[in-house]
Amino acid sequence: MFVDLADSLRGGHDVIDTMDVLVQATVTHTRASEAAVVLADAGGSLHVVASTSERSVDVEEAQIGTASGPCVAAYADGHLLEVPDVHGVVDRWPDFVETAEASGLRAAAAIPLTVRDRTIGGMNVFLREAGRLSDVELVLLQAMTHVATISVLQQRDADARDELADQLQRALDARVTIEQAKGFLAYQHETGVDQAFALIRDHARRHRVRLREVAEGVVRRELSL
Repeated sequence: MFVDLADSLRGGHDVIDTMDVLVQATVTHTRASEAAVVLADAGGSLHVVASTSERSVDVEEAQIGTASGPCVAAYADGHLLEVPDVHGVVDRWPDFVETAEASGLRAAAAIPLTVRDRTIGGMNVFLREAGRLSDVELVLLQAMTHVATISVLQQRDADARDELADQLQRALDARVTIEQAKGFLAYQHETGVDQAFALIRDHARRHRVRLREVAEGVVRRELSL
């Protein structure tokens, strides 16, 4: 898994691909049911760039919309934050709890994407039952997010903040295209958007191309999936 993360920016892969590898590795190698990654733009606003499902997107968007929740807090202070039972934080983050429960998610952990003093976003992982991930799983998640963050930052000098902001903006733009492609495929195949994204991801991995390139081909009607 670490090799996949470290290699995901090589050979033309980009931030979106790296974060997709991260969330998929998270649900594969831990007991987490869902995961989503948010990255900050040049102005510090958070945006969802990768997720395992629309359920996790909904929970992240609820946090971003209210500027509150475990992932927002972990990004702000740069520390791991655990929520063993969402009921326990209803007074602190009512909107987060409402959306999480509606999505069938009962527990969470938020891990900042940090290297040294730089935090570029965060990953939220969710469980369907109340409880916490094991210490081993949490260490693994922190290691994976660390590798993913390094993969994003290693392409430039550590002080090149404008260049980083440009890359993150390109990632956000790519996410818009991917969402358009998901919607088109969901309509075309009369299926859900999660299944539509699986078509995009599978094609990208089989042909070793970027998710964005596959999505662009779908949106332009140049690629049939």
